[in-house]
Order: sequence, then C-alpha cells, then structure tokens
Amino acid sequence: MSDPAGQLKEWTGEARLPELIQHHYGIRLKEVRPVGGVLRLDSDQGVFALKRVPVREELRWKLIRELADYLPQSGEGSLTGPIRTQRGGVTVAGHHHRYVLLPWIPGEIRDLREGGGWEATARALAGFHVSTKGFSPSRSAASRWVHTGHWRRIWRDLTRQVNMFKLAANLSGEPAPVDQLWLRQCAYAEGMLETADRYFERLGGDRTVVATRKGGEVCHCNIHRRNLIWDPEGKVRLIDWNRAVLDVRSRDLARFILYSYGRTGSCEPTTAILKAYQETAPLEEVEYALIYAQLLFPHRILRSLQRIYQEQKIPPHLAKGHLSSVMTTEDRKEGLLREFPRLIRRDFNVSIPRVDWLDRGRAVQGE
Repeated sequence: MSDPAGQLKEWTGEARLPELIQHHYGIRLKEVRPVGGVLRLDSDQGVFALKRVPVREELRWKLIRELADYLPQSGEGSLTGPIRTQRGGVTVAGHHHRYVLLPWIPGEIRDLREGGGWEATARALAGFHVSTKGFSPSRSAASRWVHTGHWRRIWRDLTRQVNMFKLAANLSGEPAPVDQLWLRQCAYAEGMLETADRYFERLGGDRTVVATRKGGEVCHCNIHRRNLIWDPEGKVRLIDWNRAVLDVRSRDLARFILYSYGRTGSCEPTTAILKAYQETAPLEEVEYALIYAQLLFPHRILRSLQRIYQEQKIPPHLAKGHLSSVMTTEDRKEGLLREFPRLIRRDFNVSIPRVDWLDRGRAVQGE
C-alpha cells in the first residue's frame, strides 16, 4: 500500500505535505516518487510534478505563470506554467520550503546528438522566442528578472564578485586546496572577463542589445537535454524554468551552442542549430556578434565560484575537483571561440569583430 505522507516526509522532510497539497489544490495523493529534480505525484485528478522553490525565487514563478498565460496553449511556443492554488497563488509554503505544483508532461529525454536533436531543439527554441514577442509582465513579477539592457551592469557586478572570491582565498589563514587552485587560475578568468567586456563595448553595448528585443522577450537560460521532453507527438517541450529571465534570444542561443560544443567537441552542431533556428526566426547580423560576446564571458567559472564561496553548496572536500573540472571545460571552449567568427563568415556570410589574441593563438597552432 502506497504511503504518500511517508514518501514525502522521507524526500522533503515535510510531515504534512499531503494535507497541504489537498488544502491548496484540492487533490488527494495516491503515490509519490522522485523523478529527476522533481517529485511525481499521482493523484485522484491526474499526474503532477512538485518542485521545491529556492529562497527568493517566488517572483520568478509568478513571472512564469504570467508568461504561460500569455503564450499559445499548444505548439512550439507553448509553456506549461505552475498550477494556481484555489486562492490564486503560485507557490505554497511548507514547514521548511516553498513548493510549486506543475502539470506532468509525458514524454522522454533523448540524446541530442542523434536523430536531428540539435535541429529539433533549435526550432522549438525559435518558436518559444517568437511567441514571447510583446510579453509585458506585471512590475512585481519582473522586478528582479529584467536583464535586457543591463548586460554591462550584470557583468561588472559579477566581475566584482570574482574580485571578492579572490580576496577571500588570499585572506584565508590556511588556504584550502580549492583556494590554492583558484588563486593559480584566477588570471585566466579575469582575462576573459576583460575580453568579453571590451568586445561588448565594441558592439555598442546595451544599446545594441535593446535594439534586438523584437526577436523575443524571454530566455530559458538553461537549455540542455534533461530540460527537454519529447512528447508522444514528437514535439520538443521546454521544462525547468528556474533560470528564466527577460532577455534577448542571443543569450539563449549562445548557451545552447556552448552546450552543444561541450557535448561534442565539434563546431558542426553550431551551424545546424543556427540554420534550424532561422527556419522560424531569422537573425540580424549584430545578433551573431552578441552570441559571440556571450560565448566569451566565462559564465561557467562564475557559477562554480558562486556555488563554492557564496552559496557553499559544494562540500569542501569536493570543491577543488568541481572547480578543476569547470576550468578544464572552460579552457576547451577556446576551440569554439577561435572558430565561431570563421564559421559564421563561411556558413552565413556574416562578418563579426574578432578577438586578436584568439586569432593569434590559431595562427600559432597552424604553424
């Protein structure tokens, strides 16, 4: 006999969640089990997903609910938003955490390296971006998540964080292995931050970003195979909106291209992604350069440092290995950075500004 209360208590530490869910949503649980990063809830009214909401993330889910109401209910641009409570809320509070209830999306996760996965995902992403044109959320929902027109401020705030992390490692009385590794590697991160900032300035900065808003208003910001569900009809559905922000599409495309390169070590998926995307939503020339600016910025390193030093989500005995792996992955990215301008010129007849030291590196390798 299934014991939903016992299962939920085991996985969440919450003893009264079944009663809480019934009170707020009017559903009775039959069975509960973890699937990926959520809990699958089988109930008398169907199947749902229960997801924990990190601290200060409630407004992001309000944004996602408003976006789901704005988008079409089916098709490539559709989004399954959080279910409202019986009083119209978007999240509910347990004793230890807040939670959001989502419809369960049936389907499967696929390897994007097979069966045209890169292209199908690019088309779905294009459909989503096109559908977000004209979206204007309420002020309260958008307050923290407007990134369009604020790239420089955000990047410079992150640069200041890097300096603080460096200072923290320097001031440690007995530097941990991760501190020693970071102090040896910080010059690379600082150099990439400066490179990205200067390149962005050459493009016209935030004025250029704002000028490309007509391509869409919202970015998913975390496209990878486990955040994609292939439904029974063969359509790609985007899930897991934890990092969604109001920003231009070049940011999403850069992250997806970077993911494809990390999975394959090849630039071939880059061309496939950009060609498939433009079957639905053609890009302007300057957007290729904005994609490149995002590729230059060392997002992975900064996220790793935040998790180690700021959020302390990486246990001390694992921190060095985690940062080392991220730095290795970031170093491999140079192959993509060297090839991207040439690839764009060859396959799309678009010329974008180059980074001199990357070009010199390619010339040295070719000698």
